[in-house]
Amino acid sequence: MRFENSAADAVRAELQSIIASSQFDASPRNRRFLQYVVEETLADRAERIKGYSIATEVFGRDPSFDPQTDPVIRIEASRLRRSLERYYLTAGVHDPIRIDIPKGSYIPTFEHKTADTPPPIAAPPEEKAPPTSDRPGAGVGTTHPRRSISLTRGAILAAGVGSLVLAWFASTWLGPHSPPAPATASHGPMIFVAPFDNDGGETADDALVRGFTREVVVGLTRFEGLSVFGPETGFRHEGSPDAQASRPALPVDFLLSGGITSSRDRLHVAVALVDAATGRNLWSDTFEGDLATADALQTRDAIADRVVQALAQPYGVIFRKEAKEIDGTPPASFTSYQCMLEFYTYWRNLSLSLHSIVQQCLEKAVVLDPDYSEAFSALAMVYANVYRYGFNADAVSFDPLPKALELARHAVELAPNSVQAYKALHLIYWLMHDVDRSFAAAEHGLALNPNDSEIMADLGGRLCLTGNWERGLPLVQEAFARNPRQPGLYRIVTSLRFYLDGRYQEALDEIEKANLPSVIHYHVILAMTHAQLGQMQEAATEIQEILKIDPAYGDDVVVDLQKHNVYPDLIRTVVAGLRKAGLKGGAIVADRGS
Repeated sequence: MRFENSAADAVRAELQSIIASSQFDASPRNRRFLQYVVEETLADRAERIKGYSIATEVFGRDPSFDPQTDPVIRIEASRLRRSLERYYLTAGVHDPIRIDIPKGSYIPTFEHKTADTPPPIAAPPEEKAPPTSDRPGAGVGTTHPRRSISLTRGAILAAGVGSLVLAWFASTWLGPHSPPAPATASHGPMIFVAPFDNDGGETADDALVRGFTREVVVGLTRFEGLSVFGPETGFRHEGSPDAQASRPALPVDFLLSGGITSSRDRLHVAVALVDAATGRNLWSDTFEGDLATADALQTRDAIADRVVQALAQPYGVIFRKEAKEIDGTPPASFTSYQCMLEFYTYWRNLSLSLHSIVQQCLEKAVVLDPDYSEAFSALAMVYANVYRYGFNADAVSFDPLPKALELARHAVELAPNSVQAYKALHLIYWLMHDVDRSFAAAEHGLALNPNDSEIMADLGGRLCLTGNWERGLPLVQEAFARNPRQPGLYRIVTSLRFYLDGRYQEALDEIEKANLPSVIHYHVILAMTHAQLGQMQEAATEIQEILKIDPAYGDDVVVDLQKHNVYPDLIRTVVAGLRKAGLKGGAIVADRGS
């Protein structure tokens, strides 16, 4: 359609505001992408906006570019949409015009947002993005919006922990504004981090307190399942006379605030997390740091890391709150994000009964939400379990490991900084016996987010299985120290260490905490430790559980452990333990004769 000059000028002014804003985090290439599609639409050439034209005219690809086989435009369009969404949640929340690029199209839409102006300026015909390969998730569809809660003055209550009073949100942040429309599709909760208070009142500590807030925001942002708002919004107008009028109301789920007191030798931090919908205090804690023997900035950063770990890591405070909300919800009606919550529940105990439910949910999620990197990573890990544990194997008509690798690589393409994607690559390369690449993927993921205790435990556990206990065991122990609610799988290596040291009762106590009834290695260690403790009836029970999972495990045990890259001395120890527990089979006999 043709635009009136005044309408086109208004859209161009909005485009320039976006491009000039520090809150618009798109790459230079994607800024050119946005400028190109807007100008082509305003020039009445929307029909020319296709993946091929964007690739050749904006990205500099040569005329041989094939959008059917090269997904770069789809990937960059997804990133550009996320940058626009973030801009309109922060700096652009009160802009009079909104520019969007709907999913399934590269043609922008322009919408007046003020009440006294006409409805959308233009809604060009939709062009479907080119089809992709036949992997799960190849189709292009719509996302299921996650619930999004707009803050209102009445939703904010005092946290009730010392000086942690959240009246600041009502008086300083919200001001007189009415809440905005809910955010568009979200892949996880939104959290607003308020500037922490300097409870000690010493002006000299102001920089320390501001830096603490910033470190918390940086740490939370590394967890890709969270949308985080912090210093760029909370500090932008601090102290200015128009502070209230310029601060938008954000559609967030959680509010985090706190206070800091510094003495000569101690740093004290009190923190509270509040449900934005109800004002209910969900979690609060206090943290102490020693300033007498450590640098103040190091102490500050260490406490900020502890706050982040408690809140954001898998199985942390936010996960438990979110997972509880879907109790009783039929899996068939899960959103993509809820599928991820169910995946984490499954992953914690590797339940066979949940495997097919989670697999089907994620297969649907990657189709309906083809930009959701975490869902591709999770599905890759589920397929990997078909290979390593035989879960749901009869229902899978393809080779699960190559498919898992394809999905994990695609997850990295969608989100190159996704730790979850590197967790998947770490596992899949491990099962492919490409140990060097497996460890490289884990190291890269841990470098991306040193606070992610799950990938820390993944790396440490597999180092132990190759015989590198010196480096691997401290990583697993540190992961449990940061988050005792780790998946039970990681207790296999800590239990094995006790076993190897002859501390059989401690080995038994440790493996019993794992609670992995669907995983054969759980029963293997139980059988070994019961036998070493002379508890032969309990050992015989565990042997029966092993044979229920694999009736030929006495023949297969060595091959199975080799599949998991277990070093030879540990394999011999396991076989000897199973022999003592009463397991029969060719591998058991062969090992005795070697």
